[in-house]
Amino acid sequence: MSQISEIRAQLRPHLRWHGARLSFLSLFLVALFRAKTVNLAELATVWGGNAEEDSNYKRMQRFFKSFDVNMDKIAKMVMSIAGIPQPWVLSIDRTNWSLGTTHFNILLGSPKAVRMSCSDEQKAR
Repeated sequence: MSQISEIRAQLRPHLRWHGARLSFLSLFLVALFRAKTVNLAELATVWGGNAEEDSNYKRMQRFFKSFDVNMDKIAKMVMSIAGIPQPWVLSIDRTNWSLGTTHFNILLGSPKAVRMSCSDEQKAR
């Protein structure tokens, strides 16, 4: 089974999308890891398949322009696949710093499982 087929199989029970959309998302995820960027022009160069880079680029543009991605479903899918039990909160941190002439602007989101019992709440008071 190819990488794309394996990813599609993992996504299918969570998203319930048409097969073509699942295939697109699977290809997109693989391209993200190969290119190590979110720039669509650069993703088009590592997309794979027989289509030209320009066709891959336009395909990605059409998908994001015409398809409404439900981010709640995506978040629940990621948490389910990661095996993080509810309840959980999302911790977000942003940093901006420079090292010589290179600038780093990083936004990080991380889920955190919340495990608090009644006795823990009383101790915190």
